[in-house]
Amino acid sequence: MNIVDILLLVIKSEPGEELRGRTLLQKKIYFLSVLLKENFGFSAHYYGPYSSFVAEHLDGLVNYGVIKEFTESFTATSVEQNAFGEIRRHTYSLTADAEEMWDATQQKLEFQEWNEALQAINEQKISNDFNRLSIAAKVHYIVSWEGESTVEEVKQVAEEYGWDLEEDDIENILFFLEALSLVPYTPHF
Repeated sequence: MNIVDILLLVIKSEPGEELRGRTLLQKKIYFLSVLLKENFGFSAHYYGPYSSFVAEHLDGLVNYGVIKEFTESFTATSVEQNAFGEIRRHTYSLTADAEEMWDATQQKLEFQEWNEALQAINEQKISNDFNRLSIAAKVHYIVSWEGESTVEEVKQVAEEYGWDLEEDDIENILFFLEALSLVPYTPHF
C-alpha cells in the first residue's frame, strides 16, 4: 500500500474516525512501517522518529480536501500539562471526498495485512496516548538503530538525541514493544 492508503487507514481506524494529534499519527505510522518493513524515511526528531515524507503527504491530502484538519489551541495552563509543551493539536478526519479513495484502499491485496498490524497497535493501552507512544517509538528507534539493549544504555543514547527519557518511562513502555514482538521479553531488555 502507498502512504495515502496508509494515512486513510490510520485515520479511519480511530474511534469516531478522528485522529487527535500529528505526533500520534506519526508514531502509529512509524510502528506500522516497522512491523511491515516499509521505509517511509523516519529519522530522529524532537518527538521521536519523524517522517517528512508522511507529513508532506498528510499536508497534501489536507490541501486537496481529502482529509479534514481541525486545529485546537491550548491555554497556557494546559500547555504546561502537555508533555511536549505543544500549543496546539491537530485533529484529522476523512472528508466525503475520501470515501471513494477509502473504498479503493480496502480492495488492495495488502490491505488486510496493514489493517491487522494497525489493529495490533491499537489494541495496546498506550495506542491513543501520544506521549507514551512517542516514548515507545524513541526506545524502539534507539534499540533498533543504535543496537543498545539495556535501559541505562537506551537512556544514555536518548540524551545524545536530546530526548528526555527516564528509566521508569522506558520500563513502562516495554510491554508495548514486547506485545508487538519488537523487543525480546526480558525484565530490563
